[in-house]
Amino acid sequence: MFVRFRATRERLQVSLIETRRANGTVRHEHIASFGSIVMPPSIADRIQFWNRLHQRLAKLSNRVDAERQGKVFTAVHARIPMPTIDEQRALQLDNAKADAGFWTVIRDAHGEIAQGHKGLIASAERIIAKSEAEAVRPTPRLRPPRSASSGSRGGRRSLAGSAGR
Repeated sequence: MFVRFRATRERLQVSLIETRRANGTVRHEHIASFGSIVMPPSIADRIQFWNRLHQRLAKLSNRVDAERQGKVFTAVHARIPMPTIDEQRALQLDNAKADAGFWTVIRDAHGEIAQGHKGLIASAERIIAKSEAEAVRPTPRLRPPRSASSGSRGGRRSLAGSAGR
């Protein structure tokens, strides 16, 4: 049993292969795929890869004993180093700083939205005050209605007759 590494342009694929002899020839049997990783891997990529590797080997515990698992870990570690505690802490710190920056931007955006809403409230209050002032102002006197005799044609005008003019 051995670990096969296949390099593509951007990724490194990792598989577990078992070798058997059948009819005098060597046959390779694919046991499991451990996934692939971007090359060169970042710390976050390595953490994710190693977590998946441990999960996958745990599922293969019926085919791969503890001794072989140790050999698999050694072979993979030679090509994809296991992240150290210091690297993991540095990544956590970087992620915490990025999160803090993100939440600062969100807080500032909400503050700007609140200021905009306060401006809308002030504008609406000015319009309300102006409308209320107009509402309490006395209405202007309307002209008295024309008398029937003051018209140039004489006689009464009907509403229906005046609508067409």
